[in-house]
Amino acid sequence: MTYIRETCGCCDCEKRCGPLDIVFVIDSSESVGQTNFTLEKNFVINTINRLGNMASDPASPTGTRVGVVQFSHTFEAIHLSDSSINSMSAFKTAVKNLNWIAGGTFTPSALKFAYDNVIRNSKRAQAKVSVVVVTDGRYDPNDNETLLPYLCGRSNVVVTAIGVGDMFQKQHDDNIVGSIACGRRERVKKMKNFVDLVAEDFIGSIETVLCPDPVIVCPDLPCISEPDVAPCVERPVDLVFLLDGSERLGTVNFQQVREFLRKVAERLGLARSKTDGMRARLALLEFGKENENHLAFPLTHDPAIIEDGIARLPYLDSSSSVGPAIFHTINNILGRQNVRNTRPNAELSFVFITDGITGNSNLDEAVSAMRSAQVVSTVIATGSDVDQEVLTKLAMGDQNAIFKGKFMSDLTRSSLFDRFIQWVC
Repeated sequence: MTYIRETCGCCDCEKRCGPLDIVFVIDSSESVGQTNFTLEKNFVINTINRLGNMASDPASPTGTRVGVVQFSHTFEAIHLSDSSINSMSAFKTAVKNLNWIAGGTFTPSALKFAYDNVIRNSKRAQAKVSVVVVTDGRYDPNDNETLLPYLCGRSNVVVTAIGVGDMFQKQHDDNIVGSIACGRRERVKKMKNFVDLVAEDFIGSIETVLCPDPVIVCPDLPCISEPDVAPCVERPVDLVFLLDGSERLGTVNFQQVREFLRKVAERLGLARSKTDGMRARLALLEFGKENENHLAFPLTHDPAIIEDGIARLPYLDSSSSVGPAIFHTINNILGRQNVRNTRPNAELSFVFITDGITGNSNLDEAVSAMRSAQVVSTVIATGSDVDQEVLTKLAMGDQNAIFKGKFMSDLTRSSLFDRFIQWVC
């Protein structure tokens, strides 16, 4: 059950789950891969989005508090008691700032770390602690296997284990995942691909596990906006826009897309120099029929180059073939002849502006290539005449990554635009 939201962004009716402490333990090892790690982070954010009233003060006896442990050969944590995590905006920013560690897999030790450092001294007397562990079910042989059931038998601690295949398409290890879940098979979730983590049905099932008996409260509250968070400042994002320049777009909508892109460039925290390892860089490719691609500008931090590229962008007024455009982007914008144009540790993000009515040539292969290139995708679509199946493929199955507006002018409307910026950053 999700919020019922007014256009101003506040909640009309909201879910309350009682005092609830949730700790996500997510695999950040090399075998998971950066794209899958980003999907894990999106899973965490999308799940908490559904759970309603977040505690504004970690010492509060009510509301939901959330902690996150990411593990590889080392461990990093967002603590339940972190006083700076006092809103959904603050929580989203903290999660998105977690960087893929890409080392070994010390799962048993991570479970011990989670309890000893995040749960034991921070849990509230009246709160149930729900731990959600996401892993491919393997661990380094040098780790201590006896620590796998470390969370079992702890007072008011319930563990759900999600076993997912890794980036090498190996299945999760059932025995290890079962041990993490304390032998309770009903607490084990299995899936082949990490993209299934962000499927609506699956997040709904996790929502039910975490909050089985919600209370729906509809208070008479004024609309209060959460504080703004500077976008894309504290982490590196290389963002490539792929604009469908087909005849279906039309000249009026084409101009509105230009304004949207200008506004994005103004709003994002762009990198300060070529060597800046943080903040955002942008690229823009307009595509039409197969092998018809116009590069407005490559990945850059320079506002002058971005503005000039947008101003000079021609309207192709062509047919549409997105699959070849994806391959062109990977092979020419992200890198060329084994030379990468992206920054180390930067999140690679593709933003498709399309209605999804496009040629299907090599589409499945192109989506697979995005996964292999560790790309995270977002889709912007307007109008009622869209191909939802294609949009879902481009979003790699994540419905939350599809932003829809009735008209192209909606792209620059405050609520939709702000939500998009928060998502990509």
